[in-house]
Amino acid sequence: MRQKTRTIYLLFTRSETYPSRAIHFFTHGEYTHVSIGLEGPTGVFYSFARKYPQYPLPGGLVQEQTERGFYSIHPDVPCCLRTLAVSEDTYRFLRRRLGSMYLERDCYHYNLMGAISSRFNLPLARQRHKFCSEFVAELLRESGAVRLEKAPALTKPMDIYGLGSLNTIYRGSVGSLGA
Repeated sequence: MRQKTRTIYLLFTRSETYPSRAIHFFTHGEYTHVSIGLEGPTGVFYSFARKYPQYPLPGGLVQEQTERGFYSIHPDVPCCLRTLAVSEDTYRFLRRRLGSMYLERDCYHYNLMGAISSRFNLPLARQRHKFCSEFVAELLRESGAVRLEKAPALTKPMDIYGLGSLNTIYRGSVGSLGA
């Protein structure tokens, strides 16, 4: 008997903000931010990012939506939406983990020092501190969705983007996603 598969969504973006420009300068990646969602293109995505759309800091665990917050202010941000087929068990694990983390979102912070140290190939994993790709990589690894070559604290958005098991379903501006 085949186990039912579910779909998870990975949203890759690159804005023109100073933090995104700095990440691009060091990584040269097409995308500088990644978030994970379970509800489809217009649903909620989770990531570690700015808590307030106008300010880069403070950062932490946030819910992102294309029609609200940062993306509603910057609808022209280029993006790529990729999907990953996972087992029902993996999907349920991710749903529970994201839900429990989001309930405690005030305890989580952006891992700025970890993001900087990863540039020098020095992993700096800190309790309850993550940067976007570290967070997504950790979830994908813990859930068993994919095998990753690098430690989550060294994973860049483009490392996740390059996983062969992902399928691209949209490329364009974030404001047109789901339109």
